[in-house]
Amino acid sequence: MSRRGAAGILCLLLAAACGDGADTGATVTTAATDTISVASGDPENVVSLDGAVVVNVVSNGDELALAWITHDEVMVSRLDPGTGDLAEERPVNASVVPIAHPIERPALAFRDDETLDVAFTSFAGAGASVYLSTDGGDPEPISGPARPETNLVHMTTGPDGALWMAWLESSTLSVAFEDGTRVVELEDVDDRTCDCCNPVPTFLDDDLVVSYRDLDTVDGQIVRNTSVVRSIDGGKTFEPVVRVADDDWFIDGCPFTGPSAVNIEGTMVLAWMDARQSSHPDQAASSIWVDRSTDGGAGFGADLEVVGEGRHRWPSMAVDDAGVIHLVWETEGPDGGLSYSWSDDAGRSFASPTLLVDRELSGGNAPGSPTAVVHDGRLIVSWAAGGTGFVAVWQLGR
Repeated sequence: MSRRGAAGILCLLLAAACGDGADTGATVTTAATDTISVASGDPENVVSLDGAVVVNVVSNGDELALAWITHDEVMVSRLDPGTGDLAEERPVNASVVPIAHPIERPALAFRDDETLDVAFTSFAGAGASVYLSTDGGDPEPISGPARPETNLVHMTTGPDGALWMAWLESSTLSVAFEDGTRVVELEDVDDRTCDCCNPVPTFLDDDLVVSYRDLDTVDGQIVRNTSVVRSIDGGKTFEPVVRVADDDWFIDGCPFTGPSAVNIEGTMVLAWMDARQSSHPDQAASSIWVDRSTDGGAGFGADLEVVGEGRHRWPSMAVDDAGVIHLVWETEGPDGGLSYSWSDDAGRSFASPTLLVDRELSGGNAPGSPTAVVHDGRLIVSWAAGGTGFVAVWQLGR
């Protein structure tokens, strides 16, 4: 990680942190839940993963899989959400030692034939590299020569079933995709990015949209705003960067937390954290924001503040079969945990937040780095707390 802006990093660790005019009136609402399937109450079951520093979870609709990183292993397993039983639990990193840090989730994706791919990062001398393991095989480096600050890989599958990935290298954005039997890396898609904020690739029909935190300078001060960049020709070219955030966030530090994106019938809904309302460097509060694009990521509307008081970060969204968005994020403080809200209007409004996961459910420790997916009528949430990973299952319904 960069050592630039050390004071800002400390603040963030302590504190956390013209297109779619139809959305300009978005507000947080308390919606009726009598006909909406939402998560509430105690989970159906909870799985504990001893030694896990960070956990990720993925579903292809038929199977549910986990990956977690300990201090020296990358583990994968299928999960039966009804029983909480793990199957095929095994390491996939061979002799490659992963970067073990709460912000370095292993990336996961299912192919059409239910083969599971896992990507992760590992230090190599003065730099780091991205490795890919397919179907439990030995990992192969896919990011070329090791470079400083190569980190935060995320992965998805394209319309043709090929893998697409995004990661950061020395404050630049890299995008990679499968071309036959090889992985092609496109370097410097954006040559000035936040070097510690997770980038997320998403497909809208055939178009790739990568969400991340761009870096700019305004009046001599560093600004890190959530933005997107898209390719409409299969990665051959990328269009100009589109800024999503309405207002500048001045922060010369590492927020770590990146965006989360979902696709609802061609509408892109994006959630992220920033602390634009706080005066740098105190960062006394941070918010979860949502915005929408109905034109394939070319433009966004007005930002919607889902929650503003307190310190919030790490949003993760999932969509169920009815098109309801389930949004989970980390809320800091002694009464905090993982908060939850939902939207049944494609992100135009969200219900008032509730606390879904508290410290008691996390072994007495503060839960962090959540990931949410929907699988078989259930909301599945993974997180880490105090050197243990957790996966909890909630039935969606009333």
